[in-house]
Amino acid sequence: MNRGRIVGEVWATRQAEGLQGRRLVLVAMHGEDRVVCAVDTLGAGSGQEVLVALGSGARNVLVAGPANRDVLCDAAVALLVDGGTET
Repeated sequence: MNRGRIVGEVWATRQAEGLQGRRLVLVAMHGEDRVVCAVDTLGAGSGQEVLVALGSGARNVLVAGPANRDVLCDAAVALLVDGGTET
């Protein structure tokens, strides 16, 4: 998992099956010069520090078990970070 900060939201007129009704957010990854689009599973707000699961871990956040192989997701918000120090 990678730590990042919510910097925006993505709006889509159509979404892949399994993602309908899910909120998509932009996450600026700490220590990297990139922003990823992730499925927000926890209702994170703008500026919120989060941990993002990537790859098959992201699919596990959305759907447990073998059914997750049909979900098109490569990044998902898995945890909201409360306080602590940035590394």
